[in-house]
Order: sequence, then structure tokens, then C-alpha cells
Amino acid sequence: MIERDRAARRRAIRNGHGVMDVLTNLSEATEYSMPRLQAIIAAWVMSAPMEPRGKVARGDGHVDESEYRKQSIYSLLYSLYRSLGSVENEHGERYQFTFNTWGYAWPEAWGPPPAHQHDPQRFGRNAYSGLFHFDAVQQLARERGGRLHVVELGCGTGAGADHVCTSVLPKCTYEAIDMQLAGVSTCRAQFAPKHRGRLVATHADATRAPIDDEVADVVAVCETHVTDQGEVMTEEDRKFFRSARRILKRGGFLAWGNSIPEQAWASSFEFLASIGMEVVAVDDVTDEAVLARDLDDPRIQAYVAHALARFPAFRIPVYGPQRRVEAELAMRNLCRAPGTRLYDDLATRRDPYRVILARRT
Repeated sequence: MIERDRAARRRAIRNGHGVMDVLTNLSEATEYSMPRLQAIIAAWVMSAPMEPRGKVARGDGHVDESEYRKQSIYSLLYSLYRSLGSVENEHGERYQFTFNTWGYAWPEAWGPPPAHQHDPQRFGRNAYSGLFHFDAVQQLARERGGRLHVVELGCGTGAGADHVCTSVLPKCTYEAIDMQLAGVSTCRAQFAPKHRGRLVATHADATRAPIDDEVADVVAVCETHVTDQGEVMTEEDRKFFRSARRILKRGGFLAWGNSIPEQAWASSFEFLASIGMEVVAVDDVTDEAVLARDLDDPRIQAYVAHALARFPAFRIPVYGPQRRVEAELAMRNLCRAPGTRLYDDLATRRDPYRVILARRT
């Protein structure tokens, strides 16, 4: 039965028709080219009448946790970002969508903002700069002459790793790890070469990272899809944090920023303490994150419209427009755009955005 299902999915992708669920069927070990993405979207459109109900809520773009696999979603997104290449933002400025981060406006309490505040993806850059703004990290960097070794768990496209290596810690060495091949391929092709060996991208599951014990001065985690299931801390979450601790040198730092449910923060702090990780600083940037989503909405609208226009399958009568609405809502929700469930969860502080620093004792 399993092999027959897999064969059916392969035929759907190859032929552009049949049963296809883009929320669950794509593989993190595959980078999909634009022709394959076209076939996948066509198959998804044509499978609409075979779904008993739509998975994407028409009001706010919400998708229930049981209805998707993060591996499938991010495989689709990272392949899409790379295939679309350079696009125009709402001001006509060209850029490539590589920061898959919500980010935040730079908090006034942190002092003068970094120099990139006119960049189309400035809020994503802020999110990475913010991981290293803590006095303790800055002191460690001064003591080491800037030569820190950073390991990022869940690097996405590696855009944040490139930003850190270029503008935040220009003397550091950096290993960027992600389970999504499409993201790692972007990092290897677009960002790693210009750093002449200081930036290395590794395709691996962060919970089983092929890295020696006690090698990192800082483990960076920026909006990674972990500890986001409310009151439930999964075994995967526990493995993730144990992996971070194992990689860190004694006295090294876990720098982590994300917007997750309040109970998830409490559970995470409790578990970190239980494995010998002392939380030494917590900064709440929820208001700045909401402001960023408001200011960034025109860019997101422009990008979503540009992306969806590339797929003729959305013009198929009846089902094409239906799927286009679902795709637009889902993409906007993943970007926490105003009017979506994830934006509301941030704005109401159900999912507060915090940047925390924990030290391995």
C-alpha cells in the first residue's frame, strides 16, 4: 500500500495531474526545479475535487497542525524562492527572497540600529543581528578577537548566516545546518563561496547534527520550527535542545529568537534548566515584531502576487481560482501578514516574540 501511494504521488508530479497534497507530500531531501513545481501545482489544483474539505481556512489562512508536514511546506517554499530568483518589491527594488524570517523592527532599547534598515529584508536581518546583541556575547567576541565559531540549527537558505559572517561577526567561522536540501543548496551556491571557507552549509537533521561535541561558542536558532505546539513539548524538541547543548563549549551560548506560545516558552525554559542550560537574558520584542509585519505587508503582497502569477495552473477553470485563494492565504499566513491567524497570535501575544540567551553551565 505504501509503495502504491508513493508511486501515485510520483505519477502526479511527473504528469501534472492526480492526487497531490503540497502540505504533506513533498520531500525535504529534494530540491524541486521550476518545471517540477509547475507539475506539482497543476496536480494540486486538479486534486481539489477529491478533497472532502479545504485544509486552508478561507478567513485567516490557518492550517491545522495535523494537516501538514513542515518538511513538505519548507521544501516547497525554498524551492520556490530559488526558482523565482530576483523580483521587485513594492518600490520597484529588486531582491531575492532568502530571509524566511518574520523578524522585527530594531528595538530602541538596543541602541542605534544596524546599517541595513533600508534593505527590503531588513527585518529578517534584524532578527539575526539581534541574536548577537547581548553584552555577554559581545564580550566573548572581544575576548576572542571576533573569532567565534557559530553553529546555526535550522538555517533555511543561509541568508542569515551570510549576514552574520558579513556584518555581525566578520571574523567568525559558521556552520549552517538545515534538513531542507533546497535551503542548503541555496546557501552553498549563493552565500558560502564569498566567505572563502568561513561559512559551511550542511544538509542534516539538527537533532542528529554530524558535529563534534563542545565545538561551538554560540549556537544560533532563529525562528526555527521547534517548540511551537503550545503546551506540548515533543521528543523532537527535547532532542533539538540536547543537540544544541552537546555542540556548545562549556560556557558557550544558545542565542534563540522566535514567536511561539507562552506555554512553549515556559516549557522550554524548564527543560533547558534541566539539561544544564542557564537562561541569562530574555528580551521581549513582540511590539517590534508586530510593527515589522505591518510595515512589511506591501512587500509580502507583491511577492505573493508575483509568485502565484508564475503558475498557469491557477487559471484552470473553477479549481484554479479556488486553489489560488488557498495558496495566497497560506503564504500570507506563513509570513504572519495582517489579517491572518499567525499575525493575530502575535498581535494578541498568544505567541510572544522573544530573543533569549542561555549559557551552558
